[in-house]
Amino acid sequence: MEGRRRTIEVDEDVAVALEKRAAEGAMSVSDMLAADYLAPDIDVSPEDLAELEERAREWERDRLGYDADDVADWLRASVAGRDAPFPKLRKY
Repeated sequence: MEGRRRTIEVDEDVAVALEKRAAEGAMSVSDMLAADYLAPDIDVSPEDLAELEERAREWERDRLGYDADDVADWLRASVAGRDAPFPKLRKY
């Protein structure tokens, strides 16, 4: 990773562990941390990515979804053995 450099202090044991892990991946500690925390490696097929993009477009168009609290209440009722109607779609 190119750019301005900055020093961050870590314990000796942490530094050794980071250097060892980076060496195992044949990269620098900086590149390893960037890969892990800035651009996580997500294995998504082109088909799955296309479906996610379509779902995002659908959300932007319709703004329909379920309220998280309603879903949590429904799940609690289901686990407790009580009948509860499934939450209704809402427009956001």
